[in-house]
Amino acid sequence: MSLLTRSPEREQARLEAERLRIEQDRLRAEARRAREVDDAEHRAEVERRTRELAADERERSRARWTERRSQWTDRTRAVGRLAVMSTTNLGVNIVAVAGQFLVFQALGWPTPTAVMAAAIVESVAVYVSWHAHVALREGDSAFRLRMTSYLIGAAAAYLNYSHVPQTPELFAACSLASPWLWSMHSRHLHRKDLREQSLIDPRAPKFSVLRWALHRKETFAAFKWAVGEGVQSPQIAVDVIRTRRNTRMAWQSVEDAQTAVIAAQRAQLELSLTQLAAVSQELHGMDPDAAAAMDGIARFVNRVGAGLVPEYRPAVAGVLESADETRTNAPDEARTNVADGTQTDGERKSARRPSSARTKSAGGQSRTRGRAAVTAADGGRTNGRTVRASVSGRTTRTGGRSAGTDDVSRLLGLGRNIRAEHERNGVNLTRDRLSAALKGRGLTISNDRAGRLLALVRADASSATDSADETASSAQENDTADGGPSGTEHADETASSAN
Repeated sequence: MSLLTRSPEREQARLEAERLRIEQDRLRAEARRAREVDDAEHRAEVERRTRELAADERERSRARWTERRSQWTDRTRAVGRLAVMSTTNLGVNIVAVAGQFLVFQALGWPTPTAVMAAAIVESVAVYVSWHAHVALREGDSAFRLRMTSYLIGAAAAYLNYSHVPQTPELFAACSLASPWLWSMHSRHLHRKDLREQSLIDPRAPKFSVLRWALHRKETFAAFKWAVGEGVQSPQIAVDVIRTRRNTRMAWQSVEDAQTAVIAAQRAQLELSLTQLAAVSQELHGMDPDAAAAMDGIARFVNRVGAGLVPEYRPAVAGVLESADETRTNAPDEARTNVADGTQTDGERKSARRPSSARTKSAGGQSRTRGRAAVTAADGGRTNGRTVRASVSGRTTRTGGRSAGTDDVSRLLGLGRNIRAEHERNGVNLTRDRLSAALKGRGLTISNDRAGRLLALVRADASSATDSADETASSAQENDTADGGPSGTEHADETASSAN
């Protein structure tokens, strides 16, 4: 007996067939699952679409029902308003017609004729009122028609009042009120049309009585602004007014701070210019070159300080000589120059150096006697405030405070000129004469400042006299030391030679 052996080829074929069957089963299972998924998605989509359609249908039904209910609500309200209006107006008209019927019945008219005549008389005013209502809704003028309806109603009221035997006032009042009641409803509809077309102002804001009583000014400002801007909210109007007030107060604070800074800068500039003028006068006197230099400084301050101060007006009378004073002193300077032409070179040099003789005191100190005199006349230190003297003739203001030494020292140069003029005329200089002379030059000062200026002028005059005496004595000592003749001997020699 022989055993069958397995063939490798058949075994391989069988394995391939089994593998193919398994693969086919897998593919069929995947296809089945894909179909099931697609069916499930399709069913879900159908259900979702069905729900959406049902929801849309419900929304449409609800919208139709809401619209229908709104329409019925509006109709009900309109019917209610019409019923109220009709009940009132028609009731008034019925009473008025009854009064007219009684009138015509009293005149002996038949009942049907009396009823028809009464209805016609009362309906004329209503008919004219209806035409006035139509004209008003169409945008035409309805004043004449309305006044005509009022006149017709007044005539019917007079007829009822004069012919109804009992309670004529009731029937006359109904005839008179009938056209006015119909025109009231007409005006209401007209204002409604204007409001829908934005042709009428909204109502004004309503503030409480307590706010009007406690904050009357603020409430009135808010009410005025709200009426002008068409705002109905009281809170918005009040907030706007408070914001404006706070902004105005902030700007006022800024302006006050700027004004204070400008005043401080102006005072500093004027103080510096005044001090420079005092030093220049002490060193050079009223030299024209020094005056020209100070004029240039003043012009520089005016030009450069325009960005810092509104307008800087230097006290020209206290620092420089004005044009009139320059013209007045021109002949004196010419005479001085002519007199200098007859002097020797040494005398010219000594005459051109007045400051050295004036600044040296008897003890050899270098303090200026003029400045010491000014300090003594003032009796204390200056307060740093300057007087704003205007050349155009405006009154000088000191702000109600006492002016310091610097205020009147600026006018010292002009005081010297006035003193020189009075000395040439042989008149004693007083406070009133000094004030009058300053007023004639376009400056107005108080009596107190005029007195201090007069004291400074007199102190300066005494200082100049002492300096001149010291200069003369020093010159005489120098001539004596050199062996030359003294002033007395020179005068005797001159007299003897003249004889």
